[in-house]
Amino acid sequence: MPRRLNTVIIVPHSQAKFIKFSFSTRTLMIAGASLVLAITLSIVAIAYSGNAVSRRADVQRLQTENHELAGVNSELVRTIAEVQARLDDFEERTARLALAAGMQGNAAGVAGSNAVDTEVGSGGPYDRLPDGPEALRLQGRWIEQQLDMVDQKLAETGDLLSSTPTMAPAVGVLTDGYGSRNDPITGRRAFHRGLDISARRGTPVFAPADGVVVFAGRNGGLGKTVRISHGFGFTTLYGHLNEITAELGDEVHRGQQIGAVGNTGRSTGSHLHYEVHQDGKSVNPLYYILDRF
Repeated sequence: MPRRLNTVIIVPHSQAKFIKFSFSTRTLMIAGASLVLAITLSIVAIAYSGNAVSRRADVQRLQTENHELAGVNSELVRTIAEVQARLDDFEERTARLALAAGMQGNAAGVAGSNAVDTEVGSGGPYDRLPDGPEALRLQGRWIEQQLDMVDQKLAETGDLLSSTPTMAPAVGVLTDGYGSRNDPITGRRAFHRGLDISARRGTPVFAPADGVVVFAGRNGGLGKTVRISHGFGFTTLYGHLNEITAELGDEVHRGQQIGAVGNTGRSTGSHLHYEVHQDGKSVNPLYYILDRF
């Protein structure tokens, strides 16, 4: 059977001759398949080239970001070093403040459970962690705790100082001291638990420290009497007053008038009987008076 041919005739307008192509169906199919393959390969090549360009752009972008991150990291390292130096300085200053406050307790270092206990105010040492944000946070927290303890200690010290009877309660002449003596009325030996300060009647009597009035009224042989509780185990007593200017429950401050010198009760003359008690026991008031006698 003869092979079937396909014929294509091209007739140009400017020429009388024509061009004729004859080819078989198989040849046509091969040519079409080749064309499709060529187009497919072209599309794949174009896509690959585009991906390659995109990858090169990504590489350049990543290189730029890496360079920027390297700069940021270098700046961060410098900043951490500066912050570490400042924290070290704060730690040293906190230790000096703790020593000045007379702190004697123990506090753990910043390293947590692995740190050794050190005396507060000794300035360390503690287990230094590798420099970094977490180490700085821990050190900052440790310093903050130390400052809180110093602040609390200073506040307690301030309260103690304001509550300690350090001034003479009245201006006058010290006529009798603390200890054994001959009672001026009976003539017998007796223990005198305070000081006798002679002064004119009406001479102001002042609180020698901050406190609360826990008694104001007559008290047997002491006559008109005021008792003040100062806290920290301190109480003071003022007897033979001519008048009382403070009332029960009043909060008084060092230097505030609470009464006036008198001759009430069992007394031989105008004077102030002054006692200081610590933890329930009488003590020599002269141990605490800093401004007179």
